[in-house]
Amino acid sequence: MLGTRLSVLLGASLLVALAAAVVLSVVLFERHQYRELTALLGRELQRVTTLLADPAVGESLLAGGFEHLSLQLVDPAGGVLVPAGDPEAIPLGDGWAEWRGERVLVAAAPWSLAGGVRLGTVRLSYDAAEALAARRTLRNSLVVAAAVIALLGTVAGLLLLRRQLRPLRLLASEAAALEPADPRLSLPPMRRDEVGEVARALEGAVAAIRQRQQAERDALAGVAHELAAPLSVVAGQLEGLAAANPAPQVLAARDAARELLHTSQDLLTLARGELQVPLELSVVAVAEVAERVCGEYPGVRFEARSEGLVLGNPLRLAQVVRNLVRNAVQAGGAPGVTVLVTEADGAVTLTVSDDGVGLTDEALGRLFERHFTSRAAQGGSGIGLAVVKGLVEAHGGAVTAERLPERGTRFVVVLPSLEAGLEEGARS
Repeated sequence: MLGTRLSVLLGASLLVALAAAVVLSVVLFERHQYRELTALLGRELQRVTTLLADPAVGESLLAGGFEHLSLQLVDPAGGVLVPAGDPEAIPLGDGWAEWRGERVLVAAAPWSLAGGVRLGTVRLSYDAAEALAARRTLRNSLVVAAAVIALLGTVAGLLLLRRQLRPLRLLASEAAALEPADPRLSLPPMRRDEVGEVARALEGAVAAIRQRQQAERDALAGVAHELAAPLSVVAGQLEGLAAANPAPQVLAARDAARELLHTSQDLLTLARGELQVPLELSVVAVAEVAERVCGEYPGVRFEARSEGLVLGNPLRLAQVVRNLVRNAVQAGGAPGVTVLVTEADGAVTLTVSDDGVGLTDEALGRLFERHFTSRAAQGGSGIGLAVVKGLVEAHGGAVTAERLPERGTRFVVVLPSLEAGLEEGARS
């Protein structure tokens, strides 16, 4: 998630910045402390060498001693003259050194009398135990403080990021919930920032899509309406001719006219947006509707084990059955099509099976997509099954398709029974 990644990045950046601040603070403190101590040693060494030039004063100086300082007078051979008997001379040099197992700061200067006679070196050491302890205390305190600040900063940053990213999460959920057939956005007022700009751009894109869809529906409705009127006349005339003269050519023309008429009805359903409009419902016997539609396709076998009473729209349910039967007949011929109506467990099931060549896995996955057809070479429009899915879902049901073990395809429509539909309506 973006919020988690940003929080980790913020915490890591804060930790790196604090670590750099700790290191810089410790280094600056050590340098400052070193300068102060070396300056102290330098001043003390200057004072000692000045006083030692006067033997009387030097003797009293040596008797006094120094706090945290050790003073030695060392002869040119490296032997300690003062204090007498000290076995180990302070290391010669300036800076940090090891002496008597301790880390000390040392400084040295020539030891000369007033007449310029050089007697050896004056050596000072500073016991840095307290200074080093102060360094460790400062370092540990800064590390602990940095860890606490980093933790608190990360938690605060996470909470702040979650608050700032809340509109983006809302925008993502709204975008994910968009219906391709009827895209709508319901967003609260957004801030005037980058997220707000994205929201306004998305709203503009959705509005443009809706305008384009409406323009397409209007154009489609116009074409379908212009086709429906003459097709109805042609289909009616061919029905009369087929009844008087059932020649194969006349029957084929009648079936073609029916096909075109039903396709124009599907186009009108899509163009008017009727898949998204609430239906006018009444009590419908699915078995009666299915039997009437099957009568339009001689050779189709029909079986009803129940009336299949549902709360639905009879015209739209007839359109569902007709589209499924027509699709099955086109796939394998009317004699291989079986329509079955059953009822169980509060659901009415309509099953339409054919013995055609069946469908591929890809076709099964996309079968109910608008404009997808597995019979493009035979002139399929890819509209009928999309209408079936929309109308079945508008009735609170579901439609699925499956490949039969031997050959062919089975479509299963499941609708709430009348009793289940009334109970659901009473609860809502």
